Amino acid sequence: MGSKNLEIEIKIKIDCNKIETIENNLKKFNAKFSGEREELDLYLNHPCKDMKENDEAIRIRYVNGKPETITYKSKRGDKNNPIKSREEIIVETKEDPMPLFSKLGFSVGVKVKKKRRYYDLDNLEFSLDFVDNLGCFIEIESKNAKEEDIIEALNKFNIKGEIITKTYADMVSEIESFHNKS
Repeated sequence: MGSKNLEIEIKIKIDCNKIETIENNLKKFNAKFSGEREELDLYLNHPCKDMKENDEAIRIRYVNGKPETITYKSKRGDKNNPIKSREEIIVETKEDPMPLFSKLGFSVGVKVKKKRRYYDLDNLEFSLDFVDNLGCFIEIESKNAKEEDIIEALNKFNIKGEIITKTYADMVSEIESFHNKS
């Protein structure tokens, strides 16, 4: 079985011009750069239930063109809390699972493509994201499930921007719905 964890994170929309400043601040505090990658996330539609209505998700993540993980995301806690928490079950994969999911009746609902730069500092992971059609974001995730670590990091690094409580998949889906109505 895959790993099970509790995701505690915040997502902030930032001006793309601020990414370099944020990276320099992270380096000043000895954050470890752990890589840059292109990620393609496929969010699947379940053949028997509405995942979005249930606030659940099944995601296949491809990294630099290769399948990496299948993730089930449970319902989020308080959707209005800027710091999001939800249970995840993650299964690593080396083979493309999409043909299997297709045979089982799943289909791709939303595609999210992004370039992501990772930094680690203490019990936090910082992701600097360039998301196609959405812009730039920073996600800060607590590895020890402590909201206070995230709040402290926002103050310490003077990170300002619009706090986003929606997922990238939700935002991409809204854009696609708007364009389909036009």
